[in-house]
Amino acid sequence: MENKFKLGQILCERCSLKKTAIQRYYYVVIQEETDDKYLVIQAINTTSLYASGTSISPTHPEEDLVATELKASYLLYQEITVLDTDNKKFIIFDAIGFEGKDRLVKFTPTNNGDLIGNIYYELRNKTKLTSTGFLYCDFYRKEKFIK
Repeated sequence: MENKFKLGQILCERCSLKKTAIQRYYYVVIQEETDDKYLVIQAINTTSLYASGTSISPTHPEEDLVATELKASYLLYQEITVLDTDNKKFIIFDAIGFEGKDRLVKFTPTNNGDLIGNIYYELRNKTKLTSTGFLYCDFYRKEKFIK
């Protein structure tokens, strides 16, 4: 089976291509489709449909999704999920900054099957509490996406 979508690949909705890059809904492939597993993507930024970190098995991915590039700055002032540096917990806050140059987001698999990004973000919640951490995709419901 030839997979169009690969682990760690960044996608956006085809219909959002007319929007500016900072207005798009971004996803990352967290499980490739195989004979016994469904394609699973995860929302990177919170949207009107999905919270950051939500795992989705799209019904028509070839028609609805397209591979794209995602720069660190595109996620500023949006809710994203990071692995908090201090307490090693997943948090969803608004990104207010990132470390280094504005570069492309890339994901690398961890030992437990999750994905960690190469961008270190600073986040702030509504009560002005700040945290820092790497963009992170926690794939905790793998059994849900087996054919």
